[in-house]
Amino acid sequence: MIASDTPLTAGAGAPQLVVPEAIFADHRIVADGEPRLVWPRGAVLTLERGEGEVIVRSDQPPSADAIAMFQERAGEAVGDLRWNDVSLVLRPASGWSMDARLIGPMLIVAFQRIAHDETPGGPRTGASELAHAVIEADLAAGYPGRGRREAQALLARDPDDRRAARLLADARALDNDIAGAGRDYRAQGATDRAAQRVMAAAGGTASAGLVAREGGDLAQLEASIRADVPVAATVGVGAGLRHLESRVDTSAGPREARANVVDAALAVALSDAVRLQLLASAALDDGVMGGGARITYGPAEAQWRVTLTRHMPDYVTPAQVLAGGYVSRAAIGGVYRLGSGLVAQGDVGVNRYGLADRRGTSDTVTLAGGIDYLIRRRYPLLGLSYRVEAEYVQSSGLDAAGTPLIPLADRENHTVQAMLGEALGEVQVTGLAGWTVDRFGGDGPNASLGLAAPIGLVWRVEASGGLTSVSRPGFSGQQLFGRAVLTRSLGAPR
Repeated sequence: MIASDTPLTAGAGAPQLVVPEAIFADHRIVADGEPRLVWPRGAVLTLERGEGEVIVRSDQPPSADAIAMFQERAGEAVGDLRWNDVSLVLRPASGWSMDARLIGPMLIVAFQRIAHDETPGGPRTGASELAHAVIEADLAAGYPGRGRREAQALLARDPDDRRAARLLADARALDNDIAGAGRDYRAQGATDRAAQRVMAAAGGTASAGLVAREGGDLAQLEASIRADVPVAATVGVGAGLRHLESRVDTSAGPREARANVVDAALAVALSDAVRLQLLASAALDDGVMGGGARITYGPAEAQWRVTLTRHMPDYVTPAQVLAGGYVSRAAIGGVYRLGSGLVAQGDVGVNRYGLADRRGTSDTVTLAGGIDYLIRRRYPLLGLSYRVEAEYVQSSGLDAAGTPLIPLADRENHTVQAMLGEALGEVQVTGLAGWTVDRFGGDGPNASLGLAAPIGLVWRVEASGGLTSVSRPGFSGQQLFGRAVLTRSLGAPR
């Protein structure tokens, strides 16, 4: 159904002038007056009005030429315009107000200046508007790295291009450069809620979480608190405390164990493309201490990652829970976006598991990878995913009786899942359901439900839970799990 203004009639039987939708289908037909954006003929549109913004949902996207023409006509009145295959978000520039309405496949916007603040940089040209539209399309399709480079090129040519500056901040936010995006938004005086939340998070975050998991011979409850704060433009530090309560079912009956672990991290952005993180961790109860480093290279759509850690406290197997344990790991992997709705990723690593009072006792090789395909890009979202999670035991240390000190088994889980996502206001709800087959024996269902919801500008809550049949060290067969995290941003949102 096409949402539009209610026609004015003199009564139920009054004659009405019906204008065919084809009249609005050609974006080259633009009358003088209010800027208008025309979708292809037959597009189904709905209009939502939010706080200082309008959202148009559609079953197909507008063309890049139509976007460029709209921006050229609206000029400096446009503060933020983003779209993808199923939705478009429009916000006015600072000092402007707007009203919007739909007529057939056309969005008509009335802008009105409410303050005398001239936009620097001179008038916009059709070429610059098209360049902006190309960047917006890249960001909507999931290519923040490419969008960032294009926005930086525009700003190199015209440092006063406020639209390019906003797009650069948006690209940084999508690429998880929260500190850089926050600085850019603040420099522009951004007032929309999305930018304000990023500015608040750029000042640091504090979180409290709870994770529960049960399956096989092991059940665990982990409570944690953590804080991450910036100390310089490209440097941040983090620290956290984890408390674990575990129950292990042994031949002599259930045994319980507790552990407290302190974590610390130093994160450094060496450039827009390279980020380094130094890690340290210490178990307060059994004296296990370790550290390592993680480096990522490239933007979110094409990124390499390398991790190297040694002697990090670890409690994933019953033997490590009861005696204290650690793991050392070297891994390399990456993620690559094959298209706007198709992403592939993979990691391979070598691992050494050990107990607190011994050297490494078990060596393994791990493999993890998968493909995600977003079939439907409008709400409700629909997607499919394939995952492989495998671990192959290379050697195991034995005790005097010939029993492995840390019993591990080869596993190779292949999982296919369907995803359904919906937005309930600002709350994002995601459901997953599928099936897992282990090549070494065993299969079973997977099902989970998760939600993420911002609360105001500085709070955010995330929760998920469900059933999984993906076997892991210490957790064989089907397992139940649940997770909840409450996060508060420490920076100022304005």
